[in-house]
Amino acid sequence: MGPYPFKGEVIWLTAEQGGRRSGIPPISADWSYAHVAHVPPHSAETGSASFVLRGWDPERWRSPAEGKWLIVSNENDQLVEAGSVIVVAEGKRTSAIFLVHRVEDLSEEPPE
Repeated sequence: MGPYPFKGEVIWLTAEQGGRRSGIPPISADWSYAHVAHVPPHSAETGSASFVLRGWDPERWRSPAEGKWLIVSNENDQLVEAGSVIVVAEGKRTSAIFLVHRVEDLSEEPPE
């Protein structure tokens, strides 16, 4: 599935905050959490794209995690930089906020 260049912290919203009714998603070695997301000031209507998270602690509402865009490049409406906030949603419901602490430069990765 390739590298995850966005390193930061995920904050899962509780059901009372409008987040997931079932709570924090479980962790699996076989899959990650993939839904749509956007980078404010864009909204779900103006800058939404497929986003993937992995590596969070399923016992903590706030924990370190990694993320990446699934299909789009890190540019234009989906540009993510250190300090960016990514709003992760399931449909119209915001499920998590991902705070980006750093973005790895993938252009220096050796070819596979």
